[in-house]
Amino acid sequence: MTDDFRQRVEAAKAKTRSVNVTDSKKQLDEKPEILLIETRLRENVPLSEQAENVIFISVEDLDAAAEDPSKLDPRLSNPNAQIITT
Repeated sequence: MTDDFRQRVEAAKAKTRSVNVTDSKKQLDEKPEILLIETRLRENVPLSEQAENVIFISVEDLDAAAEDPSKLDPRLSNPNAQIITT
């Protein structure tokens, strides 16, 4: 990962708040438009934990997308989207 990417990640993290699993599940149930970014490989996530609002992307792919945003899922282009990350 590039240092620039790490700096952007740290800056973004400073603007977020943590939620526990129970709260995030409740939020996802109440607002199906919320996106969940899952950094595990899809094949490592049980089917019961997969949903339409889950975006599977590795940390390495996120780093690459920092240089070329067109590689990201188009749903992430909405600046108003609420996102929960794993």
